[in-house]
Amino acid sequence: MRRLVSLLLLVLLCLPVSPAQAQVSGPVYIVQPGDTLTGIAAMFGTTVDALVELNSIADASLVYPGAELVIPGFEGVSGVLATRPIEFGETLASLSLRNGVAQETIVRLNRVTNPGRLYVGEPVIVPEGSTSAMALPLARLLSPSTGETTLEIAVRAGINPWTLRVLNDQADRLWVLPGAVLAVPGGSSPTSALPEPISAVEVSPRPAVQGRTTEVRLSLTGSAWAEGTLGEWRLHFQALDALNLVALQGIYTMAEPGLYDLELRLFTSEGGEEIYAFSQPVLVADGGYLNDPPLTVPAQTIDPAVTQPENELIASIVGQWTPERMWQGTFQYPSPYTDCYPSRFGSRRSYNGSEYIYYHTGLDFCGSTTTPVLAPARGRVAFAGPLTVRGNTTILDHGWGIFTGYLHQSQILVSVGDVVEAGQTIGMVGATGRVTGPHLHWDVYVGGIPVNPLEWTSTAFP
Repeated sequence: MRRLVSLLLLVLLCLPVSPAQAQVSGPVYIVQPGDTLTGIAAMFGTTVDALVELNSIADASLVYPGAELVIPGFEGVSGVLATRPIEFGETLASLSLRNGVAQETIVRLNRVTNPGRLYVGEPVIVPEGSTSAMALPLARLLSPSTGETTLEIAVRAGINPWTLRVLNDQADRLWVLPGAVLAVPGGSSPTSALPEPISAVEVSPRPAVQGRTTEVRLSLTGSAWAEGTLGEWRLHFQALDALNLVALQGIYTMAEPGLYDLELRLFTSEGGEEIYAFSQPVLVADGGYLNDPPLTVPAQTIDPAVTQPENELIASIVGQWTPERMWQGTFQYPSPYTDCYPSRFGSRRSYNGSEYIYYHTGLDFCGSTTTPVLAPARGRVAFAGPLTVRGNTTILDHGWGIFTGYLHQSQILVSVGDVVEAGQTIGMVGATGRVTGPHLHWDVYVGGIPVNPLEWTSTAFP
């Protein structure tokens, strides 16, 4: 009996051992420099132990950049996980159709808490090269026009209405749900959820920044008229050429950082039929502005009874929009002292012991009453005269909602209506208005909002 037991034990030891079956499929994440297993686990809502077990990692400290890790918990999802920014017009529905994964999977991969607030430029993780049956490699996406039915969409796309409904799980619906994105057969792998005639909407910079200029550009496949808003600011679109529209808008320096809705509406022509409307958030980031030392100024120059009417006058001038673009390229400096700035744009200010509730709307240049004030670009004089706070002031209109202001001058050498050229002397530096000494204060307004003037000396807009 003892020999028999020993023989049975020997046979059992020689039999092959089958390990427990584990998930062997799933999306692949490529380890990036600085990654740790703890961080990767937190990113995808899993655990370090699950990552180690699924990927047979013997030593967690030896995970290196470039290594491929299968992410547990996403059985049935394939492809390499890549991060790319959300483009205007994209929704969970369009991301799902384009990448062949369920909306719920995208939500889980990105830990999305508010699917309706995906903002322009937001980094989103999606599986590229998916072999899922949901993938639509030979489809294109479109957004229905306002009030359009599935039958009308099918006619416009040149396909069978039943095919459209089945492909988009609309078999039991006649009307398309608001904000829906539909797939239609044909073409190549879709790159946009935007409808014809829009091929792309670009917002730069991303994110938008307090005190900087935001550019919104529409690329079209045919003629159209565009209107829009960014937060509370109206966008004025102007044609760069037959198929490209652009709008420039400044972001208020004291605007609260966060999400602001970018709403676009497209029409067949000015005053024509609306063919597209969509709203999506844009992130506005903090500009990182510092505090100036406390300043002591004449009391009347911070009296609301004085400052409010003057501010309203300036707003009524710089809030206008004229269709002629008079500048080209970057702006020149308005002063020969191009590297001497007593105070920079956006700095927070305290006057006469107040809290830091004010900010510097422009850029100050060193100078004296013998220093000329120079036009930075071609423009038309929109205002020239004395003001209590700003002193002797000149404002130039460069077209397309772009204005520049020159404050505290000792002399104004131009008149309203004059057209000036870049580099022309338009005045002399002074110490009039709310000042502590002679200098030139230079403002740049975009869409009625002051922005950092140095941005316009280094960047050619649009």
